[in-house]
Amino acid sequence: MANFTTNGKICIERELDFIQIDHHFDDIVSRFDIYETCKWIRDNNYQKVCLQFPDELLSVSAKIYEELKKQVDVDLYILGDTSYASCCVDTVAAMHVQADAIAHYGHSCFSKTTLPVFTVLPKQDLDIDTTMELLKTNFNSNDNMKMCLFYDPDFEHLKDDMSKMWFKAYPNSYIAFVEMNETTNRFLGRLIKDSKGEEYPVEILKQCKCIHIGTRGQTVFNYTISLPAQEWYLLNPDTGKVEFMKETTWFKRRQYLVEKCKDANAIGILVCKLAGDQTKDIIKRMKQLCRVNGKKSYIVSVGKPNIAKLANFPEIDIYVMVACPENDFYNCRDFYKPLVYPFELEVALNSKREPYFTHHITDYDELLPGKRYYCDIDHVKEATDVSLITGKIRETKFDPTEGHSMEVAEKQNWALENIGHSLQDRTWRGLEQKLGDTEVRKAEEGRKGIPLQYTNEPE
Repeated sequence: MANFTTNGKICIERELDFIQIDHHFDDIVSRFDIYETCKWIRDNNYQKVCLQFPDELLSVSAKIYEELKKQVDVDLYILGDTSYASCCVDTVAAMHVQADAIAHYGHSCFSKTTLPVFTVLPKQDLDIDTTMELLKTNFNSNDNMKMCLFYDPDFEHLKDDMSKMWFKAYPNSYIAFVEMNETTNRFLGRLIKDSKGEEYPVEILKQCKCIHIGTRGQTVFNYTISLPAQEWYLLNPDTGKVEFMKETTWFKRRQYLVEKCKDANAIGILVCKLAGDQTKDIIKRMKQLCRVNGKKSYIVSVGKPNIAKLANFPEIDIYVMVACPENDFYNCRDFYKPLVYPFELEVALNSKREPYFTHHITDYDELLPGKRYYCDIDHVKEATDVSLITGKIRETKFDPTEGHSMEVAEKQNWALENIGHSLQDRTWRGLEQKLGDTEVRKAEEGRKGIPLQYTNEPE
């Protein structure tokens, strides 16, 4: 066995230098809004509250718990390992203790939830005077072009001082403030306002230069590809540099994946988010898109996806991932089958959508009825075209849901019975109870050790 495996001692003694063991905060009470959180709990009379932390804040989770316990006499639970991404509110884990509400710490995607949430954003220092000097140096206030200022959520605690100096230098411009509550004009957790506090829809950015104060990441990336502004700039306060942002290469790859959606016969709907009724609605819509185009669809829920998990389904040609906009798996090329946004499946399978898009929709909630980018699904007829990837003729099948004849109904039932037939042929289909089918056996001692070398394996 030693000829085929590595010595287990190497795995045990390996040092992980890239993990931060602890964080030091001088004032936990103000840094993590202890007083505000306790007031929120008391005002709403919550009895069970979950405290959700990302991995980088787990080292201070116990201290925050103790500070909260000093002021409120309620049941508190620490959520360490989230079901999906740490930016999403983990209502799934909270349901295990029947929690009344959740206090979410760290970076947030501001997605809708089924439970009340108190968000405690990260706090980072910023030299506002130096930052404003950089803005004035690179952007002339005398230009007729209006501007809109974005900033990382880490600077939300400085918004009053920042907005005061911004509007003093650029009185006719706007700021995209962080907005926790759901409102009509909110977009990706932001609400655009002018110096008088008047709200504006996101369409106002078409005539603006947008400047984001912060570092590169998924948040500013989503703004760049989703919001149709004149130009996008990134001002990094750590380096003092201003960078022009344009994602031309990224859009070319997404157009390629739209063609892959058209070529696919079996589409996996990968569920990576469960909070909110809109998740059920988008899954239903994705299934409807597949059905009217004669494609098979499978709902796949494997928790946090990884390469090994999705490799168990080789029959699926492409995955459409139902997740929050902050999820970075969309850009990962390590998976054996591509992952696409719900918007890309819409463009591929809904003939009413514009086939060539210059701006992307990362928030799938915007595709649902009554929202900004909703579009009726066109029930397609039999048609043929040529794949731009394979060069082969691609046939669009007739929609079996149209018509009322018994023949169509029989075909539909046959399709439902045979969908997933390739998956049903497998000997292992998951963790099933199989009551009455499993042989009764005595409890046996399981394996001990690590996968590289279990104790009951020969040397």
